[in-house]
Amino acid sequence: MFEAVSRRSVVLGAASLCVLVAWPRVDEALHPGGPGRETDSPALRHDVDPQGVTRVRTSRRWVALTFDDGPDPRFTPDVLDVLRTYGCRATFFAVGSNVEAHPDLARRIVAEGHRLSNHTHDHVWLDRVDTDTVADQLIRGRDAVAAFDPTGGRLVRPPRGWTSRSVARSTSELGMRSVYWSTCLESALHDGPAVAGGAVGAVLGPGDVLLAHDGGRVVGPNPQDLDRSRTVEALPVLLERLRRRGLVGVPVQDLVASGTPH
Repeated sequence: MFEAVSRRSVVLGAASLCVLVAWPRVDEALHPGGPGRETDSPALRHDVDPQGVTRVRTSRRWVALTFDDGPDPRFTPDVLDVLRTYGCRATFFAVGSNVEAHPDLARRIVAEGHRLSNHTHDHVWLDRVDTDTVADQLIRGRDAVAAFDPTGGRLVRPPRGWTSRSVARSTSELGMRSVYWSTCLESALHDGPAVAGGAVGAVLGPGDVLLAHDGGRVVGPNPQDLDRSRTVEALPVLLERLRRRGLVGVPVQDLVASGTPH
């Protein structure tokens, strides 16, 4: 039992590290710890965005599967194929510019029973820009998603989970709610895809929100080009572990509706 608890603590603790680098904050007045304080843990995110969703108290044996940074023709189709094989549905927090570039993939995501949600239009790190830019990114991202999933843009995930009180206020004023995560698949990939999929699948529990990535390429002010093939490779192992434990992967919208977010 102690070993199982320890493993869960290690994996869940690593979830807060599902970012690539740490950048100083510009919103120092809203971060009492000063410019080095990052909102890269559930506790710190809750400090600045109490209405944000990290987990859900629910009686259902559901886990929210969420994928960021797509759609990406290199990886999204494979992720969709795996989800279909295991009968799971997910929420894709899509970058608006990627949705516009790959409408066929956005259309497929929705047609196969998944949900699209807002990951800003250009993957801008919202806590580092002014409020007008925050609003513009949220609105344009929502509109790109709404072309395929009319209500999907009501949920938004700030890129990298980096937020602030002013970002949370802007999100609320636009009628949106931020969604974060309790566990991150990529944070466990250092041990290889098979080990990562098994370990994360073993620690997820009812009400958890899993973060993974179906997109690697983003253009714009914060460009990236990452290989997500190891995520794709880990996903079947993770979903098989969930199935054996009687857990079902669902969109985060369904999970939120089933209980009390926190």
